[in-house]
Amino acid sequence: MPANLPPEYFEADARYKEARDTSEKVSALEALIATVPKHKGTDKLRADLRRRLSKLREDVQKRKKGGRGDLYNAPKEGAAQAALMGFANSGKSSLLEALTNAKPMIADYPMTTVMPLSGMMPFEDIQFQLVDLPPMGNETTDGWVSGIIRNADIVLMVIDLAEDPDAQAGLLMGQASGWKVKKPIIAANKTDAPGAGDALKLLREKYHGTCPVIGVSAVKKDGLEELRRAVFESSGVIRVYSKEPGKEPDMGTPFTVPSGTTVLRLAEIIHKDFLSGLKYACVWGSVRFQGQKVQKDYPLKDRDVVEFHV
Repeated sequence: MPANLPPEYFEADARYKEARDTSEKVSALEALIATVPKHKGTDKLRADLRRRLSKLREDVQKRKKGGRGDLYNAPKEGAAQAALMGFANSGKSSLLEALTNAKPMIADYPMTTVMPLSGMMPFEDIQFQLVDLPPMGNETTDGWVSGIIRNADIVLMVIDLAEDPDAQAGLLMGQASGWKVKKPIIAANKTDAPGAGDALKLLREKYHGTCPVIGVSAVKKDGLEELRRAVFESSGVIRVYSKEPGKEPDMGTPFTVPSGTTVLRLAEIIHKDFLSGLKYACVWGSVRFQGQKVQKDYPLKDRDVVEFHV
């Protein structure tokens, strides 16, 4: 056994040995590999662990072909999907826990997140899906992580204000550009850390006009509402409510549609029969007077109420 293995290795090894099925074993083994320091004394151990991981991943692919799904996918849910991108110990998992119903594993050592973990973040009357991912720079996960990040509607770059935040932001922005990522939001975490105020100010000055920079503290729950709104505003979706003639609108279940969606497109989304039979629509909200009759190509705005006449 190589020398100088940290205590985290033995904790992760115990979790790996207790894993009951293939998915748990993959997750536990990835976490175990992440705890092994890189030096000549650990080369043999790392190689052995990687062989085991490769074999387990082959089993995962066989399960995928058998119709059981892919452990490394993050199917979209809610109004839009936001992927969390950041380095080890930036607080991604803590932020996910603070914003959603998810219960990620959180620890002081790096690489506790080894597979995509989703949670639903409420914002007023809709919900957004947040997906926590392994930290950047992990050679065993970068391939599928980049796929999820590129496919996400929004990318939350979580930056640790206590650990050279300018360098973190520069590296993440560079990687995002290489992956052709759009709509980033910088979530500058740990505003409660010493010197965080000055670091946050510098980030805002540097990225002003490029992307929102929101200061948060996942531990103290500061700045979370501002971050929720930034996710909504960056998502490009609006909320639209339907109304039957002579009845009150249903304000409990909005339709979430892309900004700029027209009355005609909304009719098609609600029911295909509306498309052919639609005579006109009345709108409350963005119009000059409430209940105004509008053209079928009228572009709807957030929180508009639409009454269809067929």
